[in-house]
Amino acid sequence: MTKLIVEDRIDRPVKDVFNTIVTPEGLSSFFTAEASAPMVPGTTVTWRFGHVDAVFDVQIGEIETDRLISWSWPGGDVTIELAALEASGAATRLTITEQPMPEGTEGAALAVGQTQGWTYFVCGLRAHLVHGIRHFGLSDSIRATVVDA
Repeated sequence: MTKLIVEDRIDRPVKDVFNTIVTPEGLSSFFTAEASAPMVPGTTVTWRFGHVDAVFDVQIGEIETDRLISWSWPGGDVTIELAALEASGAATRLTITEQPMPEGTEGAALAVGQTQGWTYFVCGLRAHLVHGIRHFGLSDSIRATVVDA
């Protein structure tokens, strides 16, 4: 099975990163236009993305406070792992895994688009947590295409 992994560092404690992702107030500060409810294992929440006029039902999977967040949505299964990077707890390693990615050109195109999306997710999360910026750079015109030559 092919999977996409995006990793980065956020210079904030794990608790802050976790709470920002799993709460509607936090998630809608940097990623969604609206989240219907907090992420609770076994529930379904609705996420609205206003910049692309899209709405997704998201089935929440396993949640481990300050360590793991998982869900299933139309793109596949997503797992976010969080880990403190320093003894002081001042920085967090964020690892996002999405799977499965189809094989061939279709999978490559999906992986390019999802990489773009997860990079936006991490940058938006950092901008919000570190600099207090909400929803920078939302655009419906960014495109990535994979073409067989």
